[in-house]
Amino acid sequence: MRLFLVALVAAGLLGLGSPVFAGPADVGVLSSLLDDLDVWIGDEANGDKWRKYLRSPELREQLARGADADPAIVSRALQQYQSGANGLDMTRFVEVRAALAIWLGALQAQYGDDLPKRVWAARGDHVPVSRERLASVQGELRSAARSLEAAITGTTPFAQQWKAYLKWDLLSPHFSPEIQFTGKRLSELDQVLKRFRSNHPGLENPYFTRTASAIEVYRELAFWFALAERRDTRAIYAAYLKELEKQLVRNLETPSVESTRQVGKILGLMEDLGHSRPLVDQIRSEFSQPNILIKVSQGAINRLAQRPVHESRPVHDCILGAVVRGTATSTGQLSFHTVPAAEHIALDVRLVGHIDSRTTSYKKPVKISSRSDTSFVASKRLMISDERFLVMPSIARARTETHVRSIRKTGGRLGRQLVMQIARRKVAESKQQTEQIASRRAEQSVSAKFDRQLMEAIAEVRRKYDHQLRPPLVRIGMFPSQLLMASDVGGVEIQARLASYKQITTAQPPPAWPTRDDLTIQVHESAANNFFPTVLAGIGLRQDHEDGSPRLEGDVPAWLRNLSGKGTPEVAEPGLGVAGPDAAKRDNDFKPWAFVLNRDHPASISLDDQKLTVRIRIAELKTLEDGEEQIRKNWDFLITYRIVQAGHRMAIRRDGDIQAFPTGFDPQWYGDPRWDDKLTGEQVTVRSILEKNLNQRAASGEGFPEEIRVQPIRFPGSSGSGWTLVPQQFDCDNGWLTVGYRLQ
Repeated sequence: MRLFLVALVAAGLLGLGSPVFAGPADVGVLSSLLDDLDVWIGDEANGDKWRKYLRSPELREQLARGADADPAIVSRALQQYQSGANGLDMTRFVEVRAALAIWLGALQAQYGDDLPKRVWAARGDHVPVSRERLASVQGELRSAARSLEAAITGTTPFAQQWKAYLKWDLLSPHFSPEIQFTGKRLSELDQVLKRFRSNHPGLENPYFTRTASAIEVYRELAFWFALAERRDTRAIYAAYLKELEKQLVRNLETPSVESTRQVGKILGLMEDLGHSRPLVDQIRSEFSQPNILIKVSQGAINRLAQRPVHESRPVHDCILGAVVRGTATSTGQLSFHTVPAAEHIALDVRLVGHIDSRTTSYKKPVKISSRSDTSFVASKRLMISDERFLVMPSIARARTETHVRSIRKTGGRLGRQLVMQIARRKVAESKQQTEQIASRRAEQSVSAKFDRQLMEAIAEVRRKYDHQLRPPLVRIGMFPSQLLMASDVGGVEIQARLASYKQITTAQPPPAWPTRDDLTIQVHESAANNFFPTVLAGIGLRQDHEDGSPRLEGDVPAWLRNLSGKGTPEVAEPGLGVAGPDAAKRDNDFKPWAFVLNRDHPASISLDDQKLTVRIRIAELKTLEDGEEQIRKNWDFLITYRIVQAGHRMAIRRDGDIQAFPTGFDPQWYGDPRWDDKLTGEQVTVRSILEKNLNQRAASGEGFPEEIRVQPIRFPGSSGSGWTLVPQQFDCDNGWLTVGYRLQ
């Protein structure tokens, strides 16, 4: 209804004078306008051509159905009125177009929060990508690329190195309006985009990320434009929305990895094409829970960060005309305390300590030896968020008490007693003032040093955040679209929503968890599943010899290649081979193998009922069977682990047989008569062969490890003993994995 009213107001603002609609069943005004248009265009051949072009017969059939009209057919009629054909800017056509748009909005809005129905109602919203629309997107790509060229200084060796890495020669043809789209051209664009989205230092710069985003949108629209030149793409788009409707029903009923993936993928397509914006926003809002949560207790923060302070320094001062020399020894304790804040982490850093000073004051004709005790408290507020780390000015309070140890006359014994008597009186008279001055100077000294040391420490932490933590996620286009940092008296909490615009998170909030743990980490399966494509897409693994290790192939990230080279853990893909201590368990009948991971969705993990199911998506699998190479495409391997706990010993242990399914097949619904997911006879045969082979190898000790333990997290301490975060809770259900640690 809200959309209906907004459209109605817009029509009124345009001066169209359309009366208020009562709802989707109120078609009187539109019918009347359509009747007037029919009379106006006449019954001659030209009028019949207009009626056919504007789909008037189909529209009248839908008007007769009122609120039960099919929005897709109504949308097709509206698209004809919006086509820009010569003459459609005349008043009669404009009036029908405005009323038709309002009625379509009312038809779609009547389904409210019923998302599958809203999707069904929007399947006719697609408008084939025109050359004008593509030119607009191509213009943004060209502008972003030119700005990037200027930023890396055009034709310098530095720029040429960047262009070579980014495969600029494959991108530059797309700057031309005359480009002809082929499968090869689009494939080359995929290669360019993979480079732009790689974790290469420098790609976090806005010039690169703007270009990467422009390529993503252009790539999608180029495909649909090329498709539209050969066929009517509206039926293809409707098929996508039919699939979205189906996957939404599944996801709302029983969320699964496959349904979540499909929903996000189609939403990204709708967003690139610019269709059904309110619907896209509504679906995203439904599946927008944070999928990473980290909670750290105030006690843990304080124990891990607090440390003793001990320092000796020389004293050079002048107080009330006396030159002061000596040594001051400072001792204290640095502590951290969380403060309530809703949009950032607020910490009060507190330094409580004592300064023991032994000094000698010189003021002719006497020398005064004294000892002073200064107690001080300094505090400083830190405010931490993604945007900035802010350090507030410190506040210090100090109180000094002095104790005179001796007063001696300098320069001979003449008048010694009189001078010392006068000196004692003056020292007593100035004691309070001297202590006040010493207290203020202690405050200034403590505050200045406190400020300097904390600023240096915070600057280093911020440097690591800005140069080590944040950039990799920005480069690959996965920096959290929602990142909330907050604190209260109990500790700090960080919530993140890890998803690209072609992905969603979840509608399920995280489970409640006991607050007694010092560190609680909660991760939804969507966080891992959204991340995998950026680092694993298209990577291959092969083993050619029994005594050799499996090796990675393809465009492998440096960190993954380095990790695989270390051999810890020495794990290959499930049941396909492994190097290391289990190698002796193999039989002598080794067969070479190789596979390439799926580019769109190479791997996933499902968390439910205390089980973790890993799904490896194989685009192409090569094996040697009976002396001949067998190639099988688009098969997934599923490996299930069950959580096991015994006191503080927590682990996941492989559970049941490894399964094989065609890529994208959702075993969640396998055999359910409500859905049409079924295996063909050939698929059943291949599945049996693969599963037999995989499970035989797994039984001999190859493939995924039998058990993976949850390890303690150790922190070195200043005294050498340190702290250890010991796992206390380990749980997974309803898509969420929760791990709780206690600091010991």
